[in-house]
Amino acid sequence: MELNIHISHTLPGRVRFRFSRPLREAEKLKLHVMEHEGIGEMLYSPVTSGMLVNFDEKVVDLQEIMIRTALAFSLENHLKPVYITRKTERQFITAKGIVAGLSIIASGATTIFLPRSPLQKSLEWLSAITTSAAVLEHAGYDYRKKGSVDPEVFSLIFLANRTLSGGNLLFPSALTWLATFGRHFSPNEGEGVVLEIRKSGNKEQNFEVNVSKFARDKGYIDLLNAFAEKFLSSETGFDNSIFEKSKTLLKSHETNLEGIGKNVNRIILNFNQ
Repeated sequence: MELNIHISHTLPGRVRFRFSRPLREAEKLKLHVMEHEGIGEMLYSPVTSGMLVNFDEKVVDLQEIMIRTALAFSLENHLKPVYITRKTERQFITAKGIVAGLSIIASGATTIFLPRSPLQKSLEWLSAITTSAAVLEHAGYDYRKKGSVDPEVFSLIFLANRTLSGGNLLFPSALTWLATFGRHFSPNEGEGVVLEIRKSGNKEQNFEVNVSKFARDKGYIDLLNAFAEKFLSSETGFDNSIFEKSKTLLKSHETNLEGIGKNVNRIILNFNQ
C-alpha cells in the first residue's frame, strides 16, 4: 500500500491532513514536525487517520509543514515514497465568466475577419472589461468562502498592465480568462507531488528528498492549464501548484530546510521537472 497524505482542508493558519494508513508513532511524528517554530498544535485522530495542524503563517510556511510531515511519515515506514495530494474543487463558471468567454471568442473572430475595424476595437475593450468583472466576482466568491483568494486571481495584474500600456487587449484578456477559469474544464480534479527520500552524508546525517510531479496522462485541456500556470507564475510571481510552491519555499531558505530529529542536520530538496 502506497503512502499518501491528502490535504483535505486549508484555511489561513490551519491545515488538515489525512494519512493513507494509521500512524504508528503519532507523538514522535508530531515532535519531528514541531521542531520548527510557528507550529502551535497538531491534533491527530486515530479513528479517521486525520491530523489538524494550527500554525503561524508569519513564521512557518504551509509547504514546509507539508514536507516535514511527509518526511516523518516516510521515516516511520522505512523511507517509502510519499504522495501528497490535494483535490481541486470544481465550480461552475458564473454568468459573468461565460459572457467574458463569449466576448473573447467574438473579439477573436473580428480580429481575423474584420481587423482594424471599429467593431474589433470595441469588442477588445468589451472582452477586457467582462473578463475583469468575472475575475473580480471569482475573487469575491473565494474570499467569502475561504477567507482568501486563489492565486490565479492575480492574473488581473497582467491584464491591468497591458491595458495601461495600450495595444491589443484580446491576448491578455484570453490568458487572464484561461488562468482563472481553465481548470474548471480539466478532467483531472486534483494535483500533487511524490517525495522520494533517502539518507545521505557521512559525518553529517541529512535527508535528501526528490520532489516530482505526478506522472499522468494529460489531455489538451491539461496542457492548456499547464501553460496558464507557467504564464501566471512568470507574469505575476504567484505559483499555483504544490510543486511550484515547494520550489518557492526553497528559495526563501539559504540552501536547504532545517532537519528533523536530533541526528539530522538538514533536509536537501531536489526538484525533478
